[in-house]
Amino acid sequence: MKIFKFIGLFLFFVNTLYGNVKLYLPSNNIVKNEAFIFVLEAYGNNITFPSIPLIDGKAVQEISSITSTNIINGKVTKKIKKTYSFYPIKDFILPSFEVDIDGKNYKTNEEKISIQKASKTQSSLFDFSIKTNNNDLYIGENFILTMVFKYKKDLDILDLSFDKPSFENFWYKQIDNTKKYEEGDFTVFEIKFLMFALKEGSQKIEALGINAQVMDNSSYSVFSSTRNKKIYSNELNFNIKNLPANTNLIGNFEISASVDKQIVKKGEAVSFKLNIIGSGNIDDIPDIKIPIDDVTIYENKPLVKTQILNNEYKGEWEKVYSIIANRSFTIPSIKLDYFDKNLSKVISKQTNSFNIEVLDEEIKKEVLLEKATEKILPEEKPKEIIKVVEQTSTLDRIIFFFLGIAFSILIISLYFYVITSKRKKQEDKPLVKKVKESKTKDELLKILAVYLKIDVKLDAYIFELEKTKDIDSLKKEIIKTLKELKL
Repeated sequence: MKIFKFIGLFLFFVNTLYGNVKLYLPSNNIVKNEAFIFVLEAYGNNITFPSIPLIDGKAVQEISSITSTNIINGKVTKKIKKTYSFYPIKDFILPSFEVDIDGKNYKTNEEKISIQKASKTQSSLFDFSIKTNNNDLYIGENFILTMVFKYKKDLDILDLSFDKPSFENFWYKQIDNTKKYEEGDFTVFEIKFLMFALKEGSQKIEALGINAQVMDNSSYSVFSSTRNKKIYSNELNFNIKNLPANTNLIGNFEISASVDKQIVKKGEAVSFKLNIIGSGNIDDIPDIKIPIDDVTIYENKPLVKTQILNNEYKGEWEKVYSIIANRSFTIPSIKLDYFDKNLSKVISKQTNSFNIEVLDEEIKKEVLLEKATEKILPEEKPKEIIKVVEQTSTLDRIIFFFLGIAFSILIISLYFYVITSKRKKQEDKPLVKKVKESKTKDELLKILAVYLKIDVKLDAYIFELEKTKDIDSLKKEIIKTLKELKL
């Protein structure tokens, strides 16, 4: 048996060596979603291969190129072997390829290639299957897909690799709880995926593939000690239904809202927090806006935290808004609609509304003035009035004159001193002083919020302030800008 094997290999090599261009195909049939690999081999001294960027509209990749030299009867010949790969999606014609060898053109024949659907591998050594807990679904509804691969314990498997699944028309995420256990004569691997249906109608998850590299202990194995085996699973069919109109959420959710205060001064920010928790397609919750006129609203991006718990997709959606107004206003009730599959109906839940009272910046205290009471003084005896007439000399007048000049100079000096002091104090106006004294980002935002839309540069610093954690360096730039604006 081994002698015939050697003869066959020898005849194959001789036939190859005396050819100029050879095209090697693994088969004229290929399984859908797998790579089609072909090899061009040419012999000569000066060899030019064709450029092959596309075949049937699909990009072609050259995955290897091997050059070797052969000597036959004293004649030196170069051999170049190039391997190509691409992913076809339908039946196609592999075109003829033209190779220039020592100034002559050689062509390969066209080949018709058929795409076939993978079918489940039937083997006593392997078994690969996929299963689900639900085949009848709504768009956005989650379910669990389980991949189960079994192989005989006495097989010497060197490597296992799963083909990356495409799961067309499904969103998926692998669950981090791969299991390995023994079941009778088999070793079992179990992998789970969280899946979401994305498209209405009859949908299908086609057969998945696993590549196994197995040690070949056969006595007929001459040159190779390993063999590669491709194992396919079954396929799954689903019936996907659309959600009721104007609804894109399915599951079970709770919505709540809160504010940090309901009485504020003009220009002071109100923090409004919106929170949604539950199980279902929580990632599909749309961005929620607050419909309030004549107020300024700053909002962060929603923060979404999710986890897979007891084969359910659960999570929390939270968004925080800062609202600034110069008048009293009402934060309206926010409504959330979702489809409850267990109840087979759309559920509406909503938050409370909040009335926010906006006061003046300063609360004025009423000052009561009391009428002065008239005091009746007792009658006094007339006093004797003595007139004193003082005479001023010329020397006294000169002294009084110079004292008057000195007093005037003193008054003028005091005037300029007061003006200069005020100018110095204006360098640190009340706003700049408040900014310097602010300790936290929220405190600084509340101070600056009322000055939005006064200056583009100042606006940019305020928006940057919302994102940064270290406010010290940014505070310096803000103070510099406020002084430039004389605020």
